[in-house]
Amino acid sequence: MKSNITFLVSIIFSRFCLPIFMLIFSTQGNAGSFFPESPAQLTVFDNNQQLYHSTCPELSRVRQPADNAAKLSFPFTLLNWNIYKQQNKNWRAKLLEWSAKADLLTLQEVKYSQPLKNFSLNNQFFYLHNYAFKYAGFIYGVNTLSKFPAMQVCATRYSEPWIIVPKTGLAAAYPLQNSSQTLLVINLHGVNFTFTSQPLKNQLQPYLSLIKQHNGPILFSGDFNTWTDARLESVELALIKSGFKETLFKKDLRISVFGLPLDHVYYRGLKIIDSQSIATNASDHSPQLVTFDIE
Repeated sequence: MKSNITFLVSIIFSRFCLPIFMLIFSTQGNAGSFFPESPAQLTVFDNNQQLYHSTCPELSRVRQPADNAAKLSFPFTLLNWNIYKQQNKNWRAKLLEWSAKADLLTLQEVKYSQPLKNFSLNNQFFYLHNYAFKYAGFIYGVNTLSKFPAMQVCATRYSEPWIIVPKTGLAAAYPLQNSSQTLLVINLHGVNFTFTSQPLKNQLQPYLSLIKQHNGPILFSGDFNTWTDARLESVELALIKSGFKETLFKKDLRISVFGLPLDHVYYRGLKIIDSQSIATNASDHSPQLVTFDIE
């Protein structure tokens, strides 16, 4: 138990407290250099720098794709990974390796940098990025990449109760081959340091409302920061009640705190063909690679 507490304190300081101290000194009280220009609005942008300001559960239409644009077909593979702000030197090589097997990527703690833009361009991925905050000239948030363009998008930004740094989520609907339905993909970075699980429940609520409106298969993946029984229970009960199942792994190598995994892939209206949890030193989180077919 002592080692777990030490580990948690280390995470709090290195990943959250230290950046905040640096932020305070670097911004000198200028909140505009940290948050988007209009904090009341979400700022989601894509490969073309097209901006969308749609707060979930209200989906807004993305730039209309061409009639011959690629659509998702079954089976398909999802890569879910907290990329740790691309701080570890081999992140690019590993992302390239795993994304070669994937049609969809849900990434958290993404530093929106030129190497990441180049990765998307060179590998022909469409992307949507939700602006959480800006630090030292770089925008951070969640990023969903796909081999086909989205039809609709909405997003959320939720402030951590204890610290300044917000957490973001992103939902996008993708067209399906030979179907009038769409695949809804939700990518969430859960609020972390809270006295109770209520803030995490509140962060989930817009997506639960969105799920009720959606007629088609759904993926709900991300770093949920489920490091207490209460937090994990809140997520699982809400999603199971909404008809979701959780992806399980024969060899579970996901990062855990107090014996509980932080990263999850939930699904509805789909079935799993294969699931892998992969060990890596390219981030402080291990990725999940899951192949789905229509249920």
